[in-house]
Amino acid sequence: MRLLVTTSPGLGHILPTISLAHAARAAGHEVLYAAGGSVEAVSAAGLQIVDASPGTDYMQIFATVGGRVREELAAARDDLGRTMEVALRMFAKVSEPTLETVVRVAEKWQPDVVVHTPMQAAGPLAAAKLGVPLVALELGMGHSRVRPDLRHATYEELREHFERHGVAEVQNPAVRISVTPPSVRGGEELPDDAWAMRYVPYNGGSVVPEWLLDKPARRRVLITLGTVVPSFGLGVVEPIVAAAGKVDAEFVLALGNVDISSLGELPDNVRPVGYLPLGVLLSSCDAAIHHGGAGTTMTIVDAGVPQIVVPQAADQFINADTVQANGLGQRATVADVDVELIERLLGDEQWRDNAARLRGELHAMPSPVEVVERLSGFVG
Repeated sequence: MRLLVTTSPGLGHILPTISLAHAARAAGHEVLYAAGGSVEAVSAAGLQIVDASPGTDYMQIFATVGGRVREELAAARDDLGRTMEVALRMFAKVSEPTLETVVRVAEKWQPDVVVHTPMQAAGPLAAAKLGVPLVALELGMGHSRVRPDLRHATYEELREHFERHGVAEVQNPAVRISVTPPSVRGGEELPDDAWAMRYVPYNGGSVVPEWLLDKPARRRVLITLGTVVPSFGLGVVEPIVAAAGKVDAEFVLALGNVDISSLGELPDNVRPVGYLPLGVLLSSCDAAIHHGGAGTTMTIVDAGVPQIVVPQAADQFINADTVQANGLGQRATVADVDVELIERLLGDEQWRDNAARLRGELHAMPSPVEVVERLSGFVG
């Protein structure tokens, strides 16, 4: 079986696909990526990728398009359907630089199936052009709650590209892979076209500092903003770090490889670590404070610790609401994250019990290996 994988450009969209790709390769299948943005993350994982948009400045696209829809996103943050529609329109423009290359690669390589992340429009276009099954890989557990048919939003933004290839609509996926644990979806059975899969975190490799293997002398909390938010400034994290300095705990500040000098002198109990894979960091943490990216949220669920989510944009509000609705922690604003809330994060037994329970549910779901086997039978 040949799998062509295409994703949106950010690491938060690319990394959650790697475990499925690794499972496919280990089973003897062929995997090729065609995507733009952080293509080195795919090659560093030992996989092959065609850069579908060399030289494209995605930060400029996000700044330009995001600037136009920022007010719409802010107004729609409590309307999940509207939030997703606005986000799809924005990501349609982000997909645009990759469309023609992904279609060309698909025509040359002739995959048996196209796997895409939900916001990447190149997947539906290539699959429809070739007449092969389309598989959508959901990135977060809150996404299954938003099921309105919003394909028109993508098509309206990219109509000329779809028409050029004789594709009359954005097709529905033949299979939707869901990483949502059963209790989060209310115990409802998945429809036939939705397959459950355990979220197996992949955050890249690293040289692990030995201190991470030591049992912490006191409670340890991860603070992270993912890979995108820090690039727009660290104002969001300043009040959180200030509050952390007044709590009897150790805080690991993981903001990636960005300049943190604007934060000034950090409190003695706040340790900056640059970039380390979240799964490794969380292995010794008791809790986490973060921005609500899907991959970050799911990696924390996999670790089984409570979380405070301070969402900034798009699906981060969905993820934050899902965390709070399932008793895993709290959605908060920056101003909410004070000493009292951090102490609750470390001491609330119900949050801790719920986090451990959901981790158990997640680990009982079919692994990527099992899903690849099922997909091979489906395609065959």
